[in-house]
Amino acid sequence: MNHTVRQELAALYRLAHHYGWTDLTSTHISARLPDDPGHYLLNSHDLMFDEITATNLTRMSFDGKAVDDQPGSGRIVNLAGHIIHSGILAARPEVNFVIHSHTRAGVAVSAMPEGLMPLSQHAGFVLGTLSSHPYQDSTVVADEGVLLAGDLGENYAMLLQNHGLLVVGRTAAEAFLYHYYLEMACKIQVDILAGTDRPIEITPDAMTALHDWGAPENGPHGDVQWPSLMRMLDRTVPEYRG
Repeated sequence: MNHTVRQELAALYRLAHHYGWTDLTSTHISARLPDDPGHYLLNSHDLMFDEITATNLTRMSFDGKAVDDQPGSGRIVNLAGHIIHSGILAARPEVNFVIHSHTRAGVAVSAMPEGLMPLSQHAGFVLGTLSSHPYQDSTVVADEGVLLAGDLGENYAMLLQNHGLLVVGRTAAEAFLYHYYLEMACKIQVDILAGTDRPIEITPDAMTALHDWGAPENGPHGDVQWPSLMRMLDRTVPEYRG
């Protein structure tokens, strides 16, 4: 089971690279290890996302220690990543994957007073399970992981104000899909607001169906899309499985 999780997490990193969700070696995606409840998987801070494979992911303890599964690998721990991901995974036992990104559109919308607006179907998918968190340096503020988890609550997506996006999923597929729709919604909002200050908003009645479509209780989501995404990676970057 743990090897399957490693491959799915490596796939998420490669998909983040494919869709342009990267920020050099910063940002992070994590996975719970079902056969090793004291640890989770995270990227090493010195690797670009298109270098990540199933075997070079770092096994982390929840108290912040990297387990060197490959002696001599010299893994570099991303402290901010550990604080964010350990806090969310500890607080949400039903969640198995966490994605945090600094996409250009995600940061832009996170800094807008209105936050994410009901301007697209993509927005409707996530607005029913979206929260927000004020900007704080996660390496400076005490208990930032706990505070993040508290603001996320039972939701599956969050705008980190002036910072970026965070989503969670019960499966890799679900985490991917929530991030995909949230990022697309942010891109669309930035495009619309660049062209008008009087956007047409989806009516509340119409939004109800969209909220139901993206509601966590109607998931896990992403099972339809995930196999085709894995096939794409197997055709183009099969080394991610190694």
